Amino acid sequence: MGRRKWFARVGVAAKLAHSYAEPGLPVTFPISLYRRSPGQLLLPRTDSYHTDIPFMIQMLICFRLTLFALLIGACVLSAHAQQSTWPGADRPSLRLPDSLWLDILKQAGHADRPLGYTDQQMRWFGNERHRLRTIALLFGDVRSITRYSGSLAVQLVQAAGDPAAVVRTGFALTDVSAGRFMALPDSATLQLDKRIATLPFAVQRLVARIVAGAADARPWLDRAFASGPLIELLGSGASIDSVYRLVTAPWVEERLGQSATLRRVSLELPSAIDREYLAFASVLFLTHLNRALDEFRAAPATTMPMLASPIVLTTPVGELRISGAGSDLLDRPVALSIDLGGDDVYRGRHAVGFAPAAPIAVVVDLGGNDTYDASASTLGIASGLFGIGVVVDLDGNDSYRCRESGIASAWYGTGVLIDQAGDDRYVVDSLWGQGAAHIGVAALIDHKGNDTYTCAQQSQALGSTLGAGILLDVEGNDEYLARDDGNPSELYHGQSVAMSQGCGYGRRADMGDGHSLAGGFGVLVDGAGDDSYHATAWSQGCGYWWGAGFLEDLGGHDTYRNGKYSLGAAAHFAIGLHSDLSGNDRYNVGNAATINQYQGHARDGSIGISIDGDGNDRYKLLRHCGGVADLASIGLFWDRRGSDTFDLVYAADTTNVGWNNTPPLGGATTYPLSNTFRDDLDAVGVFLDTGGDDLYRWEGAAPEGPPRQNGARWQSHRDPRSWGIGTDVEIYPRDTNAVQR
Repeated sequence: MGRRKWFARVGVAAKLAHSYAEPGLPVTFPISLYRRSPGQLLLPRTDSYHTDIPFMIQMLICFRLTLFALLIGACVLSAHAQQSTWPGADRPSLRLPDSLWLDILKQAGHADRPLGYTDQQMRWFGNERHRLRTIALLFGDVRSITRYSGSLAVQLVQAAGDPAAVVRTGFALTDVSAGRFMALPDSATLQLDKRIATLPFAVQRLVARIVAGAADARPWLDRAFASGPLIELLGSGASIDSVYRLVTAPWVEERLGQSATLRRVSLELPSAIDREYLAFASVLFLTHLNRALDEFRAAPATTMPMLASPIVLTTPVGELRISGAGSDLLDRPVALSIDLGGDDVYRGRHAVGFAPAAPIAVVVDLGGNDTYDASASTLGIASGLFGIGVVVDLDGNDSYRCRESGIASAWYGTGVLIDQAGDDRYVVDSLWGQGAAHIGVAALIDHKGNDTYTCAQQSQALGSTLGAGILLDVEGNDEYLARDDGNPSELYHGQSVAMSQGCGYGRRADMGDGHSLAGGFGVLVDGAGDDSYHATAWSQGCGYWWGAGFLEDLGGHDTYRNGKYSLGAAAHFAIGLHSDLSGNDRYNVGNAATINQYQGHARDGSIGISIDGDGNDRYKLLRHCGGVADLASIGLFWDRRGSDTFDLVYAADTTNVGWNNTPPLGGATTYPLSNTFRDDLDAVGVFLDTGGDDLYRWEGAAPEGPPRQNGARWQSHRDPRSWGIGTDVEIYPRDTNAVQR
């Protein structure tokens, strides 16, 4: 709080005291001039009473009130000094200051309750099938979303070396808790296979542990698919392609452009699978696998043998193939494939778990610049279709390509791809890859290297119904691209509807067959590096139809390019969050194609949040951007610190005063009354910049009202349920080491 506001409060107290000192007048004064909200600054109180007060008593009141006002000022200045302390550069420290947030709540009429929506309010939008409890609870408080996403990001980075922990976290996002504190059999019970006794001892143990892990997990995985409809489906002898077409039907088939399928069983299958058994089997196998890999890496280095031809063995969990240290062409998938090194080429559906033939399918490659090519068919490379599919590549500059559903994808299963090192290239020609999950968990974990991720749509951390899609890149200067020609739509002015880079996505069928399905979690976490994010509509931390999408970048000088409903945006009862912890970042700078409705934007019962933690950043913002709410929603934009430049494009539209006349930087739309529950829900848009010497550059005339500029506060209140709040204040000390813009 600044000194001017403090002196203003002293002035108020002085005026009150002066009015009390006029003899013979009935005086109205507060019983307690200020009240304290728990853990907050002192706030005005409104309750009062009337009385006649003798002159000397009035003078005593005047003295005491003046002294009290001085004490209040001291408390306020002390609180401000505490706020000015830099909280730290780590993600848990990226939290909105309590005193500032209390002021925002007061302005929005929420001084007595959190800014959010209750479960009862959200249920008015419909109780969609498979709505996740974890998502439903987040709507209650905007600040809980930022804490939850930040904690999740840190947890995933810390767990990167333990894929079982990553997958366990993914299932927890979908309301399934299984496999915690997993215990494994004693190593003394490990049985080596005498048929591979000529191989290095470390390789023998690696093979034995993987086979034992698959055997341990298999019974639990079988139970996941033991219900009547699944027994009938998977026991019918249907091909993998026919089963795949069935399960994808709700997300593919349409009638006149709207979601509609006549395959009723495909809509019933999500309720038939036992997701708890699936989670337990997945965590159990990955725990075995991780122990095997840790032991192998810790073993003394040894020269891997060249093999004239692969060793092929039959095991209780399927066919096992061991290929040598040379450059191999592997075009026949098997249940368990272990390659000892070399620049190898994998073609076809490798590491695709599909029950009942090979419900657990694994590829472990110990080194080399490898090529994984599944572009000739759907499904391939670390996919679970009623099964578990895992790829582990320990070293090399690798290339991964699939046509559809691959590179860590899940359909009623678990798909995991782990790349330990190298500058890698990941390509999904169409959709559903790079951490894309429907009814299950898909996780792509890349530990280091300068990597490139390319897709057309619905990839790069997509979580659909009962699914958690995770893309975790721990370090490196990475490029994330959802192609501009991937899924163009006339509705979005020719832009591609990407649904990528941290997207929670549900099936909307209220205009189709009526079988709407709630979305899941899409979580993209980049741990470090100077990264580039390129997409168009629906991307970079977005949520749609009861889904939640997070993009968490934990460091580096990053560049973002996007379109509508991106960078922390959501629509139709969903949540989208984007957070960039630090670095001098660029948001849509020079992007002439971007339109509006991004970076802290929400519509129709949704919450959209965009946060930048530190750095001298540049933004391009248009109408409905930078903390704007549209139709019973909440939009929040917060730049914590840095000398930032805002290039702002806005032109008032007299023909559509409700929607088009919603400028950037804290605003909310207004609509005529609809005589529905939406009339009773608040729309709140908040823009916050809490540090730095910021530059606001308007293209054309700035919006009417108080100036939106450095050091200013502004507000709009367009109807009883619509609030726009903007604040640019200096709370945190400037970073003297920061590179100036």
